[in-house]
Amino acid sequence: MKLQKKKWFESENWHTIYLTSVFIFTGLVLYFAMPQEGRFRYEFQKGRPWMHATLIAPFDFAIMKSDQSVSNERDSLIRTLTPYFQFHDSVGKQEIIALSSKIDEITLKENTEILYSRVVKSKVIKIFEKIYQTGILEQIASGTPVSSVKGELFIVRDNRAEKTSAGQLYSLKTAYGEAFTALEQLKNSDPDLKLIIGKFNPEDYLAINLIYDQDKTEVEKQKILENLSTTNGVIQEGERIVSQGDVVSPRTFLILESLKSAVEKSRGDLTKYYLIVIGKAVFVSMLLLTLFLFIYNIRRKLLRSKRDITFTLFMMMLMILFCRLIVTSGTIPIYIVPFTALALIIRTFLDARLAIFVNTITAIIVGFMVPNGYEFVLLTIPAGSIAVISQNNLQRRDQLILTSLIIFFVYAFTYIGISLIQEANLSAINWEVMKWFLINAALTLITYLVVFVIEKSFGFVSDVTLIELSYSNQKLLRRLAEEAPGTFQHSLQVANLAEEAVSRLGGNPLLVRAGALYHDVGKLLNPLYFIENQTLGINPHDQHTIEESAKIIMEHVPNGVELARKHQIPEQIIDFIRTHHGTTFTSYFYIQLNKEPDLKIDESLFSYPGPIPSTRETAVVMLADSIEAASRSLDKKDNLKLSNLIESIFQQKIKAGQLDDAPLTFKDITLLKQIFLEKLINIYHVRSAYPKKD
Repeated sequence: MKLQKKKWFESENWHTIYLTSVFIFTGLVLYFAMPQEGRFRYEFQKGRPWMHATLIAPFDFAIMKSDQSVSNERDSLIRTLTPYFQFHDSVGKQEIIALSSKIDEITLKENTEILYSRVVKSKVIKIFEKIYQTGILEQIASGTPVSSVKGELFIVRDNRAEKTSAGQLYSLKTAYGEAFTALEQLKNSDPDLKLIIGKFNPEDYLAINLIYDQDKTEVEKQKILENLSTTNGVIQEGERIVSQGDVVSPRTFLILESLKSAVEKSRGDLTKYYLIVIGKAVFVSMLLLTLFLFIYNIRRKLLRSKRDITFTLFMMMLMILFCRLIVTSGTIPIYIVPFTALALIIRTFLDARLAIFVNTITAIIVGFMVPNGYEFVLLTIPAGSIAVISQNNLQRRDQLILTSLIIFFVYAFTYIGISLIQEANLSAINWEVMKWFLINAALTLITYLVVFVIEKSFGFVSDVTLIELSYSNQKLLRRLAEEAPGTFQHSLQVANLAEEAVSRLGGNPLLVRAGALYHDVGKLLNPLYFIENQTLGINPHDQHTIEESAKIIMEHVPNGVELARKHQIPEQIIDFIRTHHGTTFTSYFYIQLNKEPDLKIDESLFSYPGPIPSTRETAVVMLADSIEAASRSLDKKDNLKLSNLIESIFQQKIKAGQLDDAPLTFKDITLLKQIFLEKLINIYHVRSAYPKKD
């Protein structure tokens, strides 16, 4: 059989170029994702001893106040802010005109004397004019710095600001009370006034005419805040900051934070900038080299797959860029990010050890970006590692829920442990962080949705999908059971044999079961041409030549591939259809034709197109398929005959080179023979012969 020439993009050189390019691209992305400024060389924690040599101030720098102190001073200054209100004279005039019209209307309706009505109207309007001239104050919306006006304020009338006590002004409620009381006094002084005053509601003619001026108030606020100092003293060059072994006190901690900020800001000159660039490049290169060496020595198979290595590096870059975005925004705590999802996703599709290692490398890089990176790394690595170990296989939703709870408790207890070491005080622990850890654990549940997206994007198959494909009620399997029941039963037996073998040998039993159930699905197009589906002794091969019959039999492989793709079966399952016969002969027809010694035979007409199995799982299904089919033809199924049959088939496959590409050792083959024999004995209920009664 002629070997097909490899395409240029399948060559070893192209593969090496691709891997190199992917790692270089990843390095560039990680380089630009890292902070552009330098990092302070010392790690320190409040309440812990200073582990480095005695630190002397390298230059003069100001001591920055703590965020809490600055916030308290800011709030104190804002409380001294005097708000501005605009006096709108037109509001009162419009309401008084409306009130005057209402009184005229009542006068006309009650036939009151005009002179008398004018006197009444004048007295009523004076009450309202007095209220409006004093001012009816707007209630400021909650959440503004001056939402509760109790002291003084500025009233702007005709572009002139006058400071006034808030207690002298009216609200709508007090203005109504004032108007109501004054009108009642008028009615009591002259009972005849009730005819007019009692016919309107004073509340309808009261409106706010002192409106809060946010722009002017904000300008005043900024002027006040300009006086806010964020520093509290200066450290002189050469002054001792902290000695080795000294406990970092709260004040020393502020000085160290101030020095750290000053050092990182001072690294903007060109020489230091280039040194930072070199340092970042070396740091990223070493981490990627560590990852490459791990994969090369521990998981070399990953390097043979462009898809797998691209997926691993892509997920790593995605998480780092996402964390960088969160840190840059400064509005969301970094611990809310479901960082462990990275490890869980890689574990789902690739490997547990790889997932833990990638989680560790990613945590170290992100730790360089976030505040208190040492704490972040200490929290993230255990959480990711334990999550991967606890999540053996993502097969059910409840497994992910349990893993989320485990993640929360790992974060929580690790944080409490670190805090107790630092503070030695339970009351000093920031319990609000637990809320972030809980949100983090809840967001980890999105892994279930992300798995589906990744399957469609990268062509992976998760355990959940394999379980769904293995349901006998799946459209293609249901059709196989109805139209080719013999083939379906054969596929079930092959699935049972192969699943047991791979479970004990080491592999993916879910993948093997799904692959075995679909491996003969191509027989659906011509089910009666296969002996397991024939009934009543009718054999349609009697109507064909040997070459035609062989072609029909062999076509179930390409037909199966086509049918599976039509039903959107994943390529990993199609590999089982494609390889379950490898490049072997259709033995029955080939032997039949060989009975004529003078006949020249074209062997290509009797050999399957292949390829041969290249994975442990596909090789096991090939062997299980041949053994299960051959065992049905045995007249007597005892231990010896089944053992000889299994040995014979293994020898045939090995001699024909069908297992050359499969990663099976001699130990694996010995174990497979034993497993197949045990399973067949159980299937056929082989028992020892009972002695005859004398």
